[in-house]
Amino acid sequence: MNWEQKIEQLAARARDERPPQVDVACGVLGILSTDRPIPLGVAERLWMWLAAGASAVAVPAAIAAFMLYTRSAQPLSEIAETIAWAAQ
Repeated sequence: MNWEQKIEQLAARARDERPPQVDVACGVLGILSTDRPIPLGVAERLWMWLAAGASAVAVPAAIAAFMLYTRSAQPLSEIAETIAWAAQ
């Protein structure tokens, strides 16, 4: 039996298999109907503080990058204007 036949047999068996009957509606509706929020775990708090710190660092870095770009682009634009003027 080659690998294609094995794959076809597995696919046929998978098509015949039915999913189990699971009723989660009551549990989900019970969680959604509670008025109290679910407390955050340690991992969620860690990721929240990490995201806040990354945002706090990203804003000044973006401002510094923009200022550096505008300062370094001025000499390049002067060179481009000179070349364009000479080409005319």
